[in-house]
Amino acid sequence: MSFLEDNTKLTAFRAFSHREFRKFYVGSIAAQVGFWFSHISYQALMSDLTKDELWVSMLFVVTFLPVLFFGPLGGLLADRLDRKKLLLSSYAALIVVSGIQVFLVAVDAISPTILLLTSFLIGLVMAVLSPVVQAVTANTVPPEDLASAISLQAMSSNASRVMGPALCAPLVSSNLYEISWSLYSIGLALALIIAAGITLLPYELETEQVAVKQGLLDGINHARERRDAWQALLLVGFISIFGVSHVALTPSFTENSLGKPSSYFAWLGAATGFGALIGALAAGSFTASSTLKRGSSLAVPYCLLLFGFSYVTNFEIAIVVQILVGFFYIASFTTLQVVIQELVSEEFRGRVMSLFNIAWAGLVPIGTLLMGLLASSTGFDLGASDTITLTSLACLCYVGLVVVRNSRPTDLNT
Repeated sequence: MSFLEDNTKLTAFRAFSHREFRKFYVGSIAAQVGFWFSHISYQALMSDLTKDELWVSMLFVVTFLPVLFFGPLGGLLADRLDRKKLLLSSYAALIVVSGIQVFLVAVDAISPTILLLTSFLIGLVMAVLSPVVQAVTANTVPPEDLASAISLQAMSSNASRVMGPALCAPLVSSNLYEISWSLYSIGLALALIIAAGITLLPYELETEQVAVKQGLLDGINHARERRDAWQALLLVGFISIFGVSHVALTPSFTENSLGKPSSYFAWLGAATGFGALIGALAAGSFTASSTLKRGSSLAVPYCLLLFGFSYVTNFEIAIVVQILVGFFYIASFTTLQVVIQELVSEEFRGRVMSLFNIAWAGLVPIGTLLMGLLASSTGFDLGASDTITLTSLACLCYVGLVVVRNSRPTDLNT
């Protein structure tokens, strides 16, 4: 027995004792850091081209809309087909799309419409990749170390949110977009090479090949039968619409409320990622006792901090607040994800986790479109600050309701 397996104080790191998880973890970091190079570049370039919150919001819409409509299909594929082959195919497809983006920028053939089109293509691939990655994560460790693997993946995701924006900020500030997208391609290629050498633990695929529609409905019904899992999915979705979607307004907020160039929003993203990295590590220390009540309680300070952030006018203070926002955001989401992963059966894992991806990312288009319409001069003209104030209050009301409901002494693990 290894030191990591034996030492209960290092529960969050137990998954590192498994060689296949370690390899998959390194590849995931490479892909995720590259993703943030791409994501920040899209936001910065669209903001430079349009100077309009609604256009930037539309960028989020076309990127995450495929997750909303095609995410369940991606989850069904993960439950029916070879997960490793799906993983490799998805990485290869993203390399092609990022290569096209590099070419378009290099020949100065870019426009807001083209940005929306290529971002939509990335969203299509991510609709398949996201549930596959989560299912593969569960297949690289034994069940007793699943919580550790999830928290460590959350840590890597948010470490990339620190490294990606921080490393990309100088590039986008200098308009070196072809370099940032080239680095995304390199990260994906590294992830593909590493993933090709991974051997997954045996796992059960769906044995009864029912019609696609019925297969998708079976995944939804399976989640609804696990009350805590279903409530966690609803909570994640609401927070994504009224909380997480505020990132679409950060370029405008940075310029109009903080008095900095809009490109400085990348540093706010890095601050959020740094806080989220710490939050994932903290969540990993208590994932063995993850509950819906704990996950929802951690979301309360997230909403309060987001409300306070909307009134900040100093850039340095905004950085500090976003660190705290990131901490409670990922601590809550990691806890809720563990609750879901531990309650679902293996043959439904891909489909249920596709529902998680819809709640986490697929609903972001709705939230960003709502915030763009509220903030934009072509919409309700509230501005970024007042829009974040309003939506964070709505988020707080729902989260508070979930906390109160789950404070009652009832059996929630049905």
